[in-house]
Amino acid sequence: MARKARVSAAMVAVMAAGERHAWTLEELHSALGEQGQATDFSSVFRAAEKLAAEGQARKVALDDGRTRFELVGAHHDHLYCTRCHELVPVPCLIERERFAAVERSTGAAILDHHVILRGLCRDCRAAGPESGAAP
Repeated sequence: MARKARVSAAMVAVMAAGERHAWTLEELHSALGEQGQATDFSSVFRAAEKLAAEGQARKVALDDGRTRFELVGAHHDHLYCTRCHELVPVPCLIERERFAAVERSTGAAILDHHVILRGLCRDCRAAGPESGAAP
């Protein structure tokens, strides 16, 4: 049992270090190995799922089929860079008052939302067009 807690704690430390905003399981596994934290991929998977279930991390599923994990913090939306595949946090795009209007008109109760924009991050945009690159 202590081993799983060790992996979870190490993953939180990696994610909090700020090298990137959101991590795939492969990226987490690699980063742990680079820090000398030898663990198998299935332990990384289980630890990430546990962190998400406990509310310490959020799962962000993208069209590329690779789920990213990010530490839970203030609400924000994301830009997915179609060139480098980075997930960049952006300020929330929908004002709270808009949700109230949607709830009034539909009778629904909105509990949460997540907007993912697709485009180029700042670095990829500055690099200019590339042959075969996504718009």
